[in-house]
Amino acid sequence: NGRIARICTSFIDVPDKISIAVYFAGCSLRCKDCHSKDLWDPESGKIFTIEKVVEKINKHKLAEYVVFVGGEPTDQIDFLINICKQITNKPKALYTGREFEVLPAVLLDNVDLIICGQYKSEFHVGGWPASSNQRVFKREGSKWKCQNTH
Repeated sequence: NGRIARICTSFIDVPDKISIAVYFAGCSLRCKDCHSKDLWDPESGKIFTIEKVVEKINKHKLAEYVVFVGGEPTDQIDFLINICKQITNKPKALYTGREFEVLPAVLLDNVDLIICGQYKSEFHVGGWPASSNQRVFKREGSKWKCQNTH
């Protein structure tokens, strides 16, 4: 089980894609300029089973992507990995304040797109991703490629 704040449709988290966004509750990183400070507290979410999250994702027929955001999804790493393993019909994206290099291999094997690095207002760019220090990685087969947009 894990704590989820909300599950909803997103039109902005993956450019040009309709996504279903899974907002994880709780964040140990606490970026200074975070736009989701209301999700820092793990109690901001409700307890969900892996099966319930996957069921909600699978019911969303229009979603082209599944996006894990927060809070900080990797604070609930086992819960996140187990959800990812069960979703096989849609590509998966992860927003994390952690750097790509510290993410476990089993997670990397089960997602397709990673937007990593803490949001920093002094590097705000008004595009995607939101600050120029953040990096975008896309899996191409078994290899990961950094696709920095700034």
